[in-house]
Amino acid sequence: MIFDVIDGIPLSGEVSEEIKSFHSKIESDSLMLEYSAEELGINNFSFEYPYQG
Repeated sequence: MIFDVIDGIPLSGEVSEEIKSFHSKIESDSLMLEYSAEELGINNFSFEYPYQG
């Protein structure tokens, strides 16, 4: 989902409210996006995938 947000790919199909909420949070908050990436082991997230928002 993190890479979908970076690539600007919207949610599709039926998803839970929890997924919608998380997607919205990381889409609108670059720090939350970076933190979530780091939790998944994606280091140097800002350098590798600069946020354009």
